Amino acid sequence: MGERFEKIKTRIITILLGVPLVFLIIHNGGTIFHLTVILLSVLGNIELWTIIKNREYRPSLLFSILLTNFYLFTRLSYEYELNIDIIYFNLIFLVLVFLIFAEHFVFKKNKENMVTNIAITFFISIYIGYLLSYLIFIRKLEQGHIYLSFVLFSTWMSDAAAYLVGVKFGKNHIFPKVSPNKTLEGSIGGVFGGVLSGLLFSFFAPLNLYLLAFLGLIISISGQIGDLFESMIKRNFKVKDSGNMIPGHGGILDCMDSILFSVPVLYYILLFIL
Repeated sequence: MGERFEKIKTRIITILLGVPLVFLIIHNGGTIFHLTVILLSVLGNIELWTIIKNREYRPSLLFSILLTNFYLFTRLSYEYELNIDIIYFNLIFLVLVFLIFAEHFVFKKNKENMVTNIAITFFISIYIGYLLSYLIFIRKLEQGHIYLSFVLFSTWMSDAAAYLVGVKFGKNHIFPKVSPNKTLEGSIGGVFGGVLSGLLFSFFAPLNLYLLAFLGLIISISGQIGDLFESMIKRNFKVKDSGNMIPGHGGILDCMDSILFSVPVLYYILLFIL
């Protein structure tokens, strides 16, 4: 009981210290925001690469980071109006692809699982870089800083509600082989938490209450799918947490697994309804 209390206390302290800083970075935008996204992408790459290499696979950390930041750079080129011809983006991507092939075919002595290692390198860059890059796209929208703040607020509300309802009422485990602690009752509680987050957020943001409630619903559902996907990765590679960088919460990926799915979904919904 004491250990569990200490963990909850550590999580609360981390939230109280970290949340204001995160909201401040989102509100200010600009270079600090973009550098934060890049930093998250690099740390996420290192965490996932560490998890995978401990299971005797050897994807390329260097090129997964480079390819990840290629996705981010393509987004930033629009943000900073660099007007780079699409031909050059395609050329850079092709060069990176050839270099990844060359590293595994030519420079790595151990050719075991070579094709798998190449595939994992691309997977890491897409999972972290491509999905995370939608943070930049949403921030660029009108009132984008409000929508990004809402994504985080709604995700946290949904996670908290899912945890509380799951602990109190959870009986039916929906994906026991992927995430043994996830229950149907907790998932439903998370959805209600997402909707409630929209109702609460409407008091602080100049956005339509019904729109926020709808977006909270979508964020909760897509975020839970993202959480399950990361659980599947951890289950597959037999680890409990992606890391221990964030006290009381685990690793970087443990904290952003939900938004990796909810942010791209939210972006396209906003494009169609705004």
